[in-house]
Amino acid sequence: MIDTEIIELNKYFAPEQIIKAAQALKSGELVAFPTETVYGLGANAFLAHAVQKIFEVKGRPQDNPLIVHLHNPAQLSEVAKNIPQITYLILNEFAPGPLTIILEKTDKIPAQVSAGLDTVAIRFPNNDVARTLLSLAEVPVVAPSANLSGKPSPTKAWHVYQDLQGKIPYILDGGTCTYGLESTILDLSVDQPVILRPGIITAKDIKQRAGIEVIEPERLDQNLKHPKAPGQKYRHYSPMAPVVILQEESNLEKRIGNLKHGIRDFVKNYDSDQKDLRIGLFLAEDLVNSFDLEKLTKSLNASTCYKLHFQIESYNNDQGADNAARELYNQFRVFDQQKVDLIICSAEPNLGVGIAYMNRLSKAASYNI
Repeated sequence: MIDTEIIELNKYFAPEQIIKAAQALKSGELVAFPTETVYGLGANAFLAHAVQKIFEVKGRPQDNPLIVHLHNPAQLSEVAKNIPQITYLILNEFAPGPLTIILEKTDKIPAQVSAGLDTVAIRFPNNDVARTLLSLAEVPVVAPSANLSGKPSPTKAWHVYQDLQGKIPYILDGGTCTYGLESTILDLSVDQPVILRPGIITAKDIKQRAGIEVIEPERLDQNLKHPKAPGQKYRHYSPMAPVVILQEESNLEKRIGNLKHGIRDFVKNYDSDQKDLRIGLFLAEDLVNSFDLEKLTKSLNASTCYKLHFQIESYNNDQGADNAARELYNQFRVFDQQKVDLIICSAEPNLGVGIAYMNRLSKAASYNI
């Protein structure tokens, strides 16, 4: 077992504080670090044995490609070739930031990085800790989310420690990630650019800011034999308890009724000797403010053979799904710690950040109510 050191950093941190982590990263060790999306588990992209460690530590399937993180645009030609001109238009608008692009790879990139494909995923993170680490390491760095494969992605350092303590030497603690969801992935290796994984940056953003039309599929193919990007093939982001989506409904009373029915149906089919059931609720603030939790609990307890206990968290949805997206993974992990038996999450409209939020929530969920 490895001694895992957490290096705590505030916004005024000095580069000297992470030099040893950068040197370890360059030499082939794994280092977890924050980005503006989620925490990444970094390895030197040019060292095949270091890249292989990521798959082993995470328990990640070998056919799930990795994203190469760069600090300087001049590094792009080291990892990609036959770069289309629109790449520079897009990078000029969105790099550094939460956008990953897919291009044809150079021979410098080991096969493990791209799962044997002739393409590579690349992004320039916009986080001071990440950018300083990449600059000090002086090499391209592959960095999938710093969690065990399939579990919720980490947005705080304690999430990383929870999964990877004893498996990696360094965790750089840069606080909570800004966005809380993984980057948008845009495939530029095809004639018509297409979004393979929705994120903070949408097709509408790309059209408005770069003047480029991109395809944004309503549903990604979950049965791909050879996925070109992370998040296309496997079930992801799942906490220990089953997750249920409370569908969007403008009528609050009807939404509360759907919530009650969903809980009753779960309880009716629940088979356990325990008499106490814990239910985690991650709901929009307008819904939470519209019902009396104590009254709801009494009503449900009177109609079931179990005693129900609710752990409830709300998010402000006045400005769309941004707050829901930022807190989703953290709330999954909090509910795991509270050992809830069921998690119910509010759906959000498929607009803007809501597209990415619903994509991640759908991948974690068992069914809708």
